Amino acid sequence: MARVADRGVSAERDQLDRGDGSPTDHDAEADERTLARSGALNLIGAGSYGLLSFVLTVLIGRSLGASGTGAFLEALAVFNILSRTALLGTDVGLVRFIARARAEGRPGEAAAAIRVALGPVALVSSVFGLGMFVLAFPLARVLVDPARAHDLAVYLRTLAPFVPVAAVYQSLENGSRGFGTMLPGVVIERIARPALTPLAMAAVLAAGYGAVAVALAWAVPTVVALVPLALWTAHLVRASEREIRSRLARTADAAGAPAARPDPLSRRFWRFTLPRSLAGVFQLGLLWLDTILLGALAGSRAAGVYSASTRWLVAGNMVGMAVTLAFGPQITYVIAQRSAERTRRLFEFATVWFVLLAWPTFLTAMVFAPLLVRSFGKGFSGGAIAIVIIGAGFLVGAASGPVDVLLNMLGESRLSLANTGIGLAVNVAGNLLLIPPLGVAGAAWSWALSVTVINVLPLVQVHRRHGLHPFGTRWAAALGVATCYGAVALAARLVLGATIPGLGAGVAAAGSVTAGLVWLGRGRLGVRELGVSLRLARRVRLGEAEAEDLGSAGRSATDDVSIDQPARLAGDSARIATDTLTDGGDHRPRDHRPRDQRRRSPRSEP
Repeated sequence: MARVADRGVSAERDQLDRGDGSPTDHDAEADERTLARSGALNLIGAGSYGLLSFVLTVLIGRSLGASGTGAFLEALAVFNILSRTALLGTDVGLVRFIARARAEGRPGEAAAAIRVALGPVALVSSVFGLGMFVLAFPLARVLVDPARAHDLAVYLRTLAPFVPVAAVYQSLENGSRGFGTMLPGVVIERIARPALTPLAMAAVLAAGYGAVAVALAWAVPTVVALVPLALWTAHLVRASEREIRSRLARTADAAGAPAARPDPLSRRFWRFTLPRSLAGVFQLGLLWLDTILLGALAGSRAAGVYSASTRWLVAGNMVGMAVTLAFGPQITYVIAQRSAERTRRLFEFATVWFVLLAWPTFLTAMVFAPLLVRSFGKGFSGGAIAIVIIGAGFLVGAASGPVDVLLNMLGESRLSLANTGIGLAVNVAGNLLLIPPLGVAGAAWSWALSVTVINVLPLVQVHRRHGLHPFGTRWAAALGVATCYGAVALAARLVLGATIPGLGAGVAAAGSVTAGLVWLGRGRLGVRELGVSLRLARRVRLGEAEAEDLGSAGRSATDDVSIDQPARLAGDSARIATDTLTDGGDHRPRDHRPRDQRRRSPRSEP
């Protein structure tokens, strides 16, 4: 699925060799195993976060009702737009500059990059928080119906002081990956904070407290999580400094100290980072404007029904994010080998498993939508149509594979930004035109159309400019297998209805048929490569991957499946991954294949 990258420092377009240099089967299978192994790690990391976030959504929906949930989610929409805009692109910049400081052996530069980033972020986010507090009541009167305006204003004012906390937290959480470890993000952001939030929310709701307490129950866990995250980051800085100085001491006689940079770090940092913030703003629009516009045009009840119901598409999005984030680093290495056929095969393999893993989850949600929306309580039945419509758009996105990541890795980041800008324009125009007559369904059609646009456009561009596409025999086989899953699930729905027995029987029967078909076609679908990779994954440390390549993986796995940021495009976090990799043409891709399979060459050496 497509995701925006940056406009930023333009990367030189990679020209692939379409000549006789065909890859060996060994090379292609090694590429596929590496991709599957990384995807498995990311999927496991996202699972706990997605489950805990879904529990929080159900808890809020059943306690506050559709209208109350809508007001709360609109407050979170405003909060997230402000706090994430205030990042100013540092979620990308810190990963890159910390990783570069470590790679180039520059003592003190990682800590300096953090200081350079956090000062402006804290200042801008504080201004945003102050504005949110002052304008809370005028905003509330515009964004929701009068019956819920007071609640929304209270939410906004209560959350306003936490805008700078969230911005600094997000900068540090993303920057920690620059040190070559995903553990802070996994332990604190994916497990501890999302586990604490439902507990706090359950206590507040059980006690019958009002809007202020509900907002605090959601925001305070971020403050609590910031403390260990800051301490962990400080430890990583000290450990990195010791490692760099030790390395310099060992190599001083042979190579000397690294040459000083001609321009100050702050200038280099913001020159790289600020342009990338534009991509983040575009994505924020795709993530949140539909919720805000729906509340303003159709009321808080419609916004609550829409936002809560689409949580059932989270599972497929987590699968997509896992594949997308694993694909970025590996395709970077393959593109560096200038092999068009090898690139095409890896793109097809990623898309095949995107379809096989994501389509069943989307189809299950679509077929049994009337049953699933009941989990949120009374008043959410209107969300079933949104699941069906948006799910159809997600099917198109999954069938397109991680095409936007490929577009960026080929040096076409400007096209990616333009595509997302077009998708945002389609989304906004669609919402303005369709919400008044159709309500929730209008917002769903707008989202589905924008998802389709931002996936089809890069597919056409990658094919026309580089001769690449994912459509082959394996892709067709995967699509057929996934379609069979949907057909069996639909048959169960028709026989047993949208009931719990129907859901259980449908998933069991469809899953069995799909597993059998995948096994029969295991050679064509690459099951062997996936199995090898999953076994290898048990022996891979979470922090083994280079931060330059996988450093941003946690963001997509966390942000887009949480209550504070509804599940959106399956490739949402690819911006950080691709931005960190396409950094102006001087990046040397890493070889992420097992060490015994690497081939030494001038282009593949780290």
